[in-house]
Amino acid sequence: MSILADESLERITKLWAHLFEGLEGYLVTFTGQQSARTAARPNELDAPQQRSWRWPTQQTEAAEYLLEQSQARRDAYFGVHLFRRPSNRKAENAAEVLALWVDGDGARVPKDWPQPTAVVESSPGRHHYYWRLTRPIDPEEAAQLNKRLCYGMGGDKGKWGLGTVLRAPGTRNYKRERPTLVAGGVGA
Repeated sequence: MSILADESLERITKLWAHLFEGLEGYLVTFTGQQSARTAARPNELDAPQQRSWRWPTQQTEAAEYLLEQSQARRDAYFGVHLFRRPSNRKAENAAEVLALWVDGDGARVPKDWPQPTAVVESSPGRHHYYWRLTRPIDPEEAAQLNKRLCYGMGGDKGKWGLGTVLRAPGTRNYKRERPTLVAGGVGA
């Protein structure tokens, strides 16, 4: 593995530890490919693939998989919380949540709000924000808090729910005209 790949692997696993440390369940990954057909509709991907990985025992394999998929020119995402069962991103399958999230979609966190504990830049000027909690909370409570955060700061109103997947740091974002490296994470 190259130095850049090692750094990317470390960024992903460090972010996931920040979001899931102390919990058990299934980490869901989701990948897909941009194509000429989807260029007009950039939120739709060709050949989508979803996989589940046992957390924490398969975290390295999951991160390596996302990096390999990104190298194959596929957009790479992960579920922002764990699930009780594999291969099902439905709300009723959500496990307890240890971190809240907002897909900022260009929005910024107001200065008088609690500042995020992790930030990922999904493309220039677009960020995913995470707030680690002091204890896990019920998934439905997390969804309502996410909705309040999202609407309060003007984030992507389609990404506060329990089926949300966001980009992994160290992968590439192929949605834009020019692919960009997804940067940031915990302490980045």
